[in-house]
Amino acid sequence: MPTRTKDGLITLTSEEVLDFALETLLKHVRLSINGTKCTLENVFELLLKASASRTSANDVCDDTSEGPSGTAVLNQLHQALPKGLNQVWRLEAKLNNALIANLTRKQLRVRCDLAIDLVLAPYHGQPAKDEQEIRRSQAREGTTHFHCYATAYMIYKDQRVTLCMTFVRKSDTMSAILRRLFKRLDTLHLQVKKLYLDKGFYSIAVIRLLKERGTPFILPAISRKNGGVAKLFIGRASYKTSYTMRNQKLGSEDVDVALTRKYSKGRYRRKRSKWFAYVTYRVHTHPLQIFQFYRRRFGIESSYRQMNQVRARTSSTNSALRLLYVGIAFLVIILWVRIKQ
Repeated sequence: MPTRTKDGLITLTSEEVLDFALETLLKHVRLSINGTKCTLENVFELLLKASASRTSANDVCDDTSEGPSGTAVLNQLHQALPKGLNQVWRLEAKLNNALIANLTRKQLRVRCDLAIDLVLAPYHGQPAKDEQEIRRSQAREGTTHFHCYATAYMIYKDQRVTLCMTFVRKSDTMSAILRRLFKRLDTLHLQVKKLYLDKGFYSIAVIRLLKERGTPFILPAISRKNGGVAKLFIGRASYKTSYTMRNQKLGSEDVDVALTRKYSKGRYRRKRSKWFAYVTYRVHTHPLQIFQFYRRRFGIESSYRQMNQVRARTSSTNSALRLLYVGIAFLVIILWVRIKQ
């Protein structure tokens, strides 16, 4: 654990974070690994070192004179991890328990803002066993194929803590993803002040789900040049109004919309105004304030960058192994924030 100096400053080393993470993994992510050299503790220690150095388990094993080989570690992991997508939920449950294991009761009982988003891990190749493992998206890092994960994190006192995650399948709808995350979040009994969502969740099905739950939310509306909410971009000042969303299958849904007009003042190489539209529910404040509120969600992008900085690398096609690596990376970030307090 970290120690405090006489001035009240916290001294913290990477070894302390890794030791804390190892203790948490051994307690909450139990896997059937019982080799002589390749014990569960050895495996997790190697994976944490791989995460810290942003390299593979094989590279860590090659640099270690004693201990199991990289092949032995991966073979043990492949045998211990779920064999198909239908069993991945077991690993998810263990990782989610580990993510909140070191949060205090006070942290889980406060009213906080919540943000939900998708993180895409680039993938090159074909699915290992099931086409549902891979989700398509816009090209990035030389591929349009990704392993996808949905995460929910809370924003409290300028700290961002990932509370749960779930593996996203190819056929998962946004509303189905939200239901899985809410099923986990409901067990934590969080009091949500506002929920921030990415514009990818902009749909009638998602909005109806959130209204049914009574969850206050801010959701960017997708505007089109020749229709949709873009028709509301009129006047010189920000304002609120109502808008009717329509879908051929789901019918129509009346929503409250906050329309914010922002002036660039030369920033971003623009000297003109730009409109921003947000669908809101039970958020009673000025559109400019809603714009400022939503900017807090962008912290999730930095958490994803941090996760990628401490995620072990692998060329394996095993989706469960990749999920484990992502879960460990989020855990390391959470513990770093936790023990700095």
